[in-house]
Amino acid sequence: MSVLRQALSLATLMLSAVILAFDTPPATGGRARESAERDAIVRTLASLIDACVAGLVADAVLVGPPDSGLGIIAEEAGCGLVEAVDARSGLARALPAMRYPDVLVLRAGHAPERGFVDELRDALSYGEQGRALVLRAAPSSLLTRIAPRLAEAVGLVARREDFGAAGDLATLAKKLRATELTTKARRAI
Repeated sequence: MSVLRQALSLATLMLSAVILAFDTPPATGGRARESAERDAIVRTLASLIDACVAGLVADAVLVGPPDSGLGIIAEEAGCGLVEAVDARSGLARALPAMRYPDVLVLRAGHAPERGFVDELRDALSYGEQGRALVLRAAPSSLLTRIAPRLAEAVGLVARREDFGAAGDLATLAKKLRATELTTKARRAI
């Protein structure tokens, strides 16, 4: 295979990542709470390093509420920042700036488990092209251990245009008939 063909096939496997940092309100409950919230965001970003090294995630944008201090985290992580009053408008503003047509949206406070990169690469390489993939939270109760599909959707890989005016990831995953990833995302706190 020529070098150009290899480069083109690798480029089709690359994703842009959007980290949604809206689950917790801006810290007003003291330094400990603020530190824990920032830690969760940093751990989520750090969990994507393997995907970056593997060449799956090429760029990232942190999306969160204004005046929440996320600019410092984004600058240190080398990613973009979009400030918005809610996740829907933040995602709508972040998507046009993404470099690649396939996007991973991940809720801050969750970190994909080991094996995520390999499963994602296989799904993108050998699965149905353009098929959405949903990443669910690791089981946290007896019910979600028995029925893992009941765990909350914390990540979604889909085409940029499929996100549209997405409300929440679970509704969009259902609408897109997303394939369930085997790997889960653990709480990052």
